[in-house]
Amino acid sequence: MLIHNPIRMKTIIFSILFFSLPLISMGQGLAGEYALSRDGAEVVFQIQDAGPNRLTGMMIDSDSTLYQLQAIVDQGNARGSLANSQSVLYFEAYREGDQLFMTIMPVDAYNQPDYLNASDFVLSRRERIKPPLEQARKTTPEGAAANQPLPQPKAGAGGVWEGVFNGEINGAATRLSFQRYGNQLTGEIDAAGYKYNLEGAINGPDCWGEVLDPQTQGKMKFSGVLDGDVVVLSFSAEQGPFQMNFLREGATALPGNWYYASSPVFGESGQPKELLLLLHTDNTFHYGNAKAVRANPEGKGVGHGQWQTQKNQLLINQGKGWQNFAAYEVKGNSLFLKFSSGDIQEWKRVDK
Repeated sequence: MLIHNPIRMKTIIFSILFFSLPLISMGQGLAGEYALSRDGAEVVFQIQDAGPNRLTGMMIDSDSTLYQLQAIVDQGNARGSLANSQSVLYFEAYREGDQLFMTIMPVDAYNQPDYLNASDFVLSRRERIKPPLEQARKTTPEGAAANQPLPQPKAGAGGVWEGVFNGEINGAATRLSFQRYGNQLTGEIDAAGYKYNLEGAINGPDCWGEVLDPQTQGKMKFSGVLDGDVVVLSFSAEQGPFQMNFLREGATALPGNWYYASSPVFGESGQPKELLLLLHTDNTFHYGNAKAVRANPEGKGVGHGQWQTQKNQLLINQGKGWQNFAAYEVKGNSLFLKFSSGDIQEWKRVDK
């Protein structure tokens, strides 16, 4: 815990809000988000106005412990409490420019501020970070209903749920970690430092449960399927459902940029066909003529939509439901696609 090691209490008394402190007029609003970083850990204060001369909010400590913030304000200075079900702290604060000067005190044996053990902190105001999962959902493919839920893979090959998987959320490198306890699953999604907690259950290759955003206290449902080294997670957010792939750390990746050039046919003139398949980690894809895809992935003649895997089958959805694209196998930097016609193509991984 970065801020202070609080005294544990069996009973929390909230009459602490109105203790007397000398006040100095600063005249600046305190609402906003403030952060303090130290030794690779971070404490975040999120403060909102709650009516005349009152503030509410929360503190997220470096160990993800949450404290509810309540305070009264007098001429730009705040005094109040930071409390959860197990502990309570007092604080007073004022703002100068983009800095929040805060003094935090534990409680003494009489449930009063312990000034002798007070600690001073200076936090920096910042733009509130938007939750990555709230921004992750892409535009529904053309022709698909905006409120149509993403279908789940009906079966997965299974595998080991515990471990670390990598993916991407809204352009941010994301780390998904799982721990298993019998048929219970816990985990964390770390999207470039923005963390979510997962709690759920397992039944074979399937999982389901709830995602908690400690920063906002927001919750959403999730379900998932484990297919070898790939975890496909589906989320139900206010913005609509969306789906993402995560690949086990160290495993050969299917997401990426894949290039194919057809072999020249004897007796035929012209250049060989060049194709580019972009399998993005947010479960969207672009496919078509290599030059067209590179020049303008959203342009005419370039296929796009959603993709997912199911028992070594690559499926795509371009707004008309899920269809089998090809069976696949990854070997090093080669992707082998076997189509229903029996044709097999070898695609090569490229930077793009």
